[in-house]
Amino acid sequence: MIRDIRGPVYFSTNYLLLIMIASLLILSGIIFAGVMAYKKLKKRKPAPIETPKSAREKAIIALEALRTKDLPASGKAREYYYELSDIVRKYTEEAVAIRAPEMTTEEFLRSLALSRALSGMQKNTMKEFLKFCDIVKFARYGPDEKEMDTSFSVAKKYVDET
Repeated sequence: MIRDIRGPVYFSTNYLLLIMIASLLILSGIIFAGVMAYKKLKKRKPAPIETPKSAREKAIIALEALRTKDLPASGKAREYYYELSDIVRKYTEEAVAIRAPEMTTEEFLRSLALSRALSGMQKNTMKEFLKFCDIVKFARYGPDEKEMDTSFSVAKKYVDET
């Protein structure tokens, strides 16, 4: 025998139970987010506070790094002089406020001549140093190790004296 369709069945709603379940889900989400944030903060180490280095300190560090590369012994004179003149130019830019790395040697020497930050002897030393660097870099002059050591000494003396 076929029976007729029954009407809808209504359940009583227990709002207290629904509120407790929703509160439990929200609380577990907050706890999960807190644990994840704590783990992330625990992994991150505080960055060591470094005092800004002076132009002189940066140049000395760069010169020592160049010395440890030992380019003269491996016959890479051009690379050596590129780096050496770049160190001196960057140092001059920071110490004397002349945009040295972006200028040609002639432009740089003209700007240096107008500057009062260096003495006449220091300007002459810089002129000779940069001209010799240019000869090695662009005219493909092959200096020996003694000349390379002398150039390094001139650069270091310039950094120390200014």
